[in-house]
Amino acid sequence: MRGLELLIGILLIGLGLLLFLLARPEWTGVLKTRWGKALPALPNRRGWQAMLAGFSFLVMSVGYGLILYPYFVGLSSLQPSPTPPAIAQAPTPSPTALPSPSPTPPRSPEPSPPPPTPTALPSPIPPSPTPSALACEPGVLRVIEQANMAQEAYILGRGTLEQLTAAWGDAAPEARRQGDRLRQAAQALRATIQEIRWEIRSCAPVSQPGLNLIEVRTEETWIYRASLVCPPGQSVTVDRVVTYPREIYRMAAQEGGWRIVRWSPGEGTLQQDWRCP
Repeated sequence: MRGLELLIGILLIGLGLLLFLLARPEWTGVLKTRWGKALPALPNRRGWQAMLAGFSFLVMSVGYGLILYPYFVGLSSLQPSPTPPAIAQAPTPSPTALPSPSPTPPRSPEPSPPPPTPTALPSPIPPSPTPSALACEPGVLRVIEQANMAQEAYILGRGTLEQLTAAWGDAAPEARRQGDRLRQAAQALRATIQEIRWEIRSCAPVSQPGLNLIEVRTEETWIYRASLVCPPGQSVTVDRVVTYPREIYRMAAQEGGWRIVRWSPGEGTLQQDWRCP
């Protein structure tokens, strides 16, 4: 069949070329010279020539198609058809017989546990400050520590007002007012303060407002441990934890040391209060 299709295609191409040449007006003189006569005159020669030229192109196109058709069919037959990938099936587990549960012997009733004893709430004790956070000179830091110890003794009722004034200097009224407020808050809650722990987290100078004057800023954490009476009349130990991040101390130099002339505790952050567990 391949040779027959090729032969028919060549014949159609030749026929198309012949029709195309007959449609051209310059071939009229050639035919007249070779055959001795020209083609018969047509009423609408231009229309017939256009139609004959189009028909010739159609015949040649069919001939080229017959010649090239086996080539394109051969290319498509060479491409392998895609095959779906094989899907591996998981093996189906065979059912296994489970052993029958052994009967559990009845347990004797256990006695109910005793009621829990109220314990003290754990207080968040921050880690010790690093030396780089204490940028104040040792004399300034020592004065602040002595003032804190005097206020601790005053709140616990172990220190006198004269000792508080000697440690706080001109800022003693503010230190006494803060201590009295804390003692009144404990009395309102029927709490008895038993222990006080404090820690200076940081200390750094911030300004020098005048001659022989200096202002420093500290961050301090105070833990007030107290016994609190909770229902039904049991006494528990709880902690009140307050952090003062921006305490300001103004100090004046005197006789090789420092004296507090002004103190502002700033706004404190209550981390834990006296509450019944």
